[in-house]
Amino acid sequence: MERECFFVDVFTDAPYAGNQLAVFPKAEGINDQQMQRLAQEINYSETTFILDGDKAEADFEVRIFTIQSELPFAGHPIIGTAYTITDILGIGPEGVLRLKTKVGVIPIEKEGQEIWMTQNQPQFFRQYSDKAEIAALADLSPHDIADDLPVEEVSTGANILIVPVKSLKAVQKAAGNVTNMSRFFKNRDSIAPYLFTLETVDKKARVHSRFFGAHMGIIEDPATGSAAGPLVAYLLKYNVFGKSFEIMNEQGLEMGRPSKILMKGALKDNGYTIKIGGKSAYVGRGRFEI
Repeated sequence: MERECFFVDVFTDAPYAGNQLAVFPKAEGINDQQMQRLAQEINYSETTFILDGDKAEADFEVRIFTIQSELPFAGHPIIGTAYTITDILGIGPEGVLRLKTKVGVIPIEKEGQEIWMTQNQPQFFRQYSDKAEIAALADLSPHDIADDLPVEEVSTGANILIVPVKSLKAVQKAAGNVTNMSRFFKNRDSIAPYLFTLETVDKKARVHSRFFGAHMGIIEDPATGSAAGPLVAYLLKYNVFGKSFEIMNEQGLEMGRPSKILMKGALKDNGYTIKIGGKSAYVGRGRFEI
């Protein structure tokens, strides 16, 4: 059988920037093994498969595969899949689009050309004080790790190790160390480090970030929505931009794939509102024999 696939770039308004995504819009009849093999063949960081959902619960079900395994949740695949449904296929409902993932139903809203997803309430886990151990994950010096903010595991669907770095220069020279990351994350619940600094290249951005996942088959990710959500929660918890903010996070510059991740956050009465948004761009389509 043949199935159509769309290729989109996420967290950018122009093709060949942002984060690549392959989307199969009619995935009924494709089994788990075939989904994994298609993701391996396409060789993007993620490939998604859209299934008809239980309409009482969600409009569509979305399954997300890396080249190695299925993910319960990931940010740019959800944004890009929603863009495919609403902008390319033109079949989304009015108002909120509900996409079911392995971590629950993710509400999606469209504001002009921007697509926003609301992430789950955050969970805060372990903090790490050994700067040498953390710095070694990205071939940095312990002196590059910030002194005024903690290294902490945070999840809004994916457990991410948030690593504050002192300077833009330090983040730019970072490189994921596959040996150290494989050892560090082997027996931990967090999946990968998300480095950030408050120094930026674009004056409109408030945060500059990088995500390394070589131990998962992703040398570096140009835009990571599932890490940006935990970062929003972290910034709220430590009052970095106050108890309510809307900012832009720049990522992917070091890879030549600049990304603009929009982040909204609010903290009130111990309840977090976390929204990640951005634009997407159509790149092309293809047909695969399955």
